[in-house]
Amino acid sequence: MRDILLDGLPVLDLLEITASTSVVAALTNCDQSSVSRLHRRVSDQLGLDFRKTNGHYRAHANHAVLGSLRQASQLLRLGRGQLQLQWQGTPRDVQALQSIGDRALELVRERVLDLAVINGLDTLPPGWEDSRKPFAFFDLVAIGLVRYPIQPSCSGTNLDAVVLRREHLEQPAVQALISQIRAIYLREFAQLPELAWL
Repeated sequence: MRDILLDGLPVLDLLEITASTSVVAALTNCDQSSVSRLHRRVSDQLGLDFRKTNGHYRAHANHAVLGSLRQASQLLRLGRGQLQLQWQGTPRDVQALQSIGDRALELVRERVLDLAVINGLDTLPPGWEDSRKPFAFFDLVAIGLVRYPIQPSCSGTNLDAVVLRREHLEQPAVQALISQIRAIYLREFAQLPELAWL
């Protein structure tokens, strides 16, 4: 029997991120039917009513239990290092896993994702101008990666940033991952002189 925290919860999280049992099967080296059985078993045991509606997998009940388990799971990931962290996004609209759009911030809040790279933040609060330093982004915190010229047809801003929960800002695994993301940005776009690196 598989462990709910170590085996079952990661499958639920990946289903929320990807919305696909076949993608989760590929990511976890399982077959699709095993992913389906495992997510139904965990949902039943915890009373989550975890199912797909409107194209997204979500728990429809017992959110307090799921939230507590996700907090424990996130603490385990943070303790294991940057390779265990769950994150979404890559430089300038290159999609990772599946585009989850506005849901990325929600998944960071719910501890499904440890951080997200947001391309062209839609709303910037006061204080973002010095985006080299962490700044408040609603109830989360953002760290600027790069500024680029705004295209006339572009909505949003000219700032790509990492967004995460404030309490994880000083975690060594998170800091290492942010450094890795910065290196990816630099490697991918070093030839573009109009970018302002932060």
